Amino acid sequence: MCPAEPGRNAFPTKQTGDPAQPCDDGDMTLFNGLLCAAGDPRGCQGVAEAQNPATGEWARSPRIRILGRNDRGDAFFSPDMALGLQLYFVKTGDVAAARKWLTWMHEHVACSVELFNKCLVRALPRFCTNDEKDKGCTMRPGDAAQLSATVSYLQQKYGMQDLPDGRLRGYLGTFSGYGQAIVDIDAHVNDAGFPMHLVGVSVMLMRMMGQTDPRIATAAATLARREPRNAFFRYLSEGKTPAVIGLTTEKCPALDRQPTPPLIQWQWERAEADRAWEHSSYWDCIFMAHLLR
Repeated sequence: MCPAEPGRNAFPTKQTGDPAQPCDDGDMTLFNGLLCAAGDPRGCQGVAEAQNPATGEWARSPRIRILGRNDRGDAFFSPDMALGLQLYFVKTGDVAAARKWLTWMHEHVACSVELFNKCLVRALPRFCTNDEKDKGCTMRPGDAAQLSATVSYLQQKYGMQDLPDGRLRGYLGTFSGYGQAIVDIDAHVNDAGFPMHLVGVSVMLMRMMGQTDPRIATAAATLARREPRNAFFRYLSEGKTPAVIGLTTEKCPALDRQPTPPLIQWQWERAEADRAWEHSSYWDCIFMAHLLR
């Protein structure tokens, strides 16, 4: 657990191995979103406390939000973190926080073409604003398709208000309904490791929203076929089977089989060849334990 600041709740995190700053929390809004979706309230709290309560902007972790910058590298937020955030919204129904975040994004769409101090063309929506180097904040078509589905779900199930007219609302509308096709394609073409894991997260999110398009099951089966010893992928494809339970037990720590510090891995986002279970953060296994209850 990582203390965001003295007197506040600690949140789940991986470890850096550095006593001076022990929290490897640069991706924890994603992983805490997964923990939350699986039923661990510590994950839900870790996501919720990563939001700036004044502006609505979200950060990669509560500690990074308080710090005001991502000292773990990369931008302040990312499309990957947005998937964890959407898991949190769907699990908890926190539409007030969702609306505040979406409003922040609406208000922070950059201008691409300006003339006489008037914006003529708006840029693509962004999840954050400090990505000048690699454009890692920009919302891609697949991100927009997934977020569009999540927004529609929150509106239909929880009565969340419509988004204000503007670039964000229009961009989400452009890619509405394409999520299942994109996930099916990505399951086949994404590289092993975290790109495939993000497909799995999308599959989980779609199912939580009650989507039953057969391409979702096809994507899950493709992930499991490509990485058959990834317990998370096998769970998405098969459910709570004895094989999945056995694989999880095999890959997770036991009294006679402890991971080697630093405990830096969420093993389900790594290729089998990486042997990431040897440095399991434990949270990856707590996540699977919740799913397999």
